[in-house]
Amino acid sequence: MSDYDSIAPFYDIEHTPFDEDLDMYRNFAGLCGGKILELACGSGRLLLPLAREGYLLTGVDTSAAMLELAKQGLVRAGLAGRCQLVQQDMCSLQLPETYSLAIIALGSFGHITTRERQQQALASIRRHLNTGAGFILDISNEDARYMEDLSGQMLHQGTWQQEDGSYVTHFLSPASSTTNHLLDLTHFYDVHRQGEVVRRTVSQTSLYLFERNEAELLLEQAGFRIKNVYGTYDFGQYEHKSPRMIFVAEAR
Repeated sequence: MSDYDSIAPFYDIEHTPFDEDLDMYRNFAGLCGGKILELACGSGRLLLPLAREGYLLTGVDTSAAMLELAKQGLVRAGLAGRCQLVQQDMCSLQLPETYSLAIIALGSFGHITTRERQQQALASIRRHLNTGAGFILDISNEDARYMEDLSGQMLHQGTWQQEDGSYVTHFLSPASSTTNHLLDLTHFYDVHRQGEVVRRTVSQTSLYLFERNEAELLLEQAGFRIKNVYGTYDFGQYEHKSPRMIFVAEAR
């Protein structure tokens, strides 16, 4: 069972409104000239708008519950024929075709926390790309590092009202590892309405905190040439304090 299966019912209400990166992916999709592979596609936040614009895509995720949400969204939009959904681990990817663009969005690669599995994932992705294909890897940078100084605290991520009138509140408690360059994250999703008992779902994930040079080395070892590194979704120059670390690479 994936870490995300238990929180799938709450994922869209929190993440669907986020579209700051969509124009960036639209730009690269328009240049790729072929099928697009999204790893850790989740509930289809990017798949749906890209499919709506006519692209053919394959979405891969380890969570059956998240893929079911993606399927439902594509079916409702009449776009199921433009997008294949596959439940696999990107570290051992086995797909029957190759692609012109691969995407890992919104820091998802950081949930792969060992060097061996990071290498396996990138090598697996490279095997599924045509020579010259693009690869966009978005890594959390300052957006994640600020939590290092908040270890042990409880952070309120937001509260949203559901269709049935109840509310979902997401709390996050980060813990800095004393032995590895990562954060252990405990997520608390509370469903509540006035006068009723709060129902809590707890999920734990980890987030690896990459340095630019180690991410570059991993990409180069896997067979990629790095073309640009951006710090924002509007192609701002990467700096140490940039919110994101976005690698634009090409399959050699």
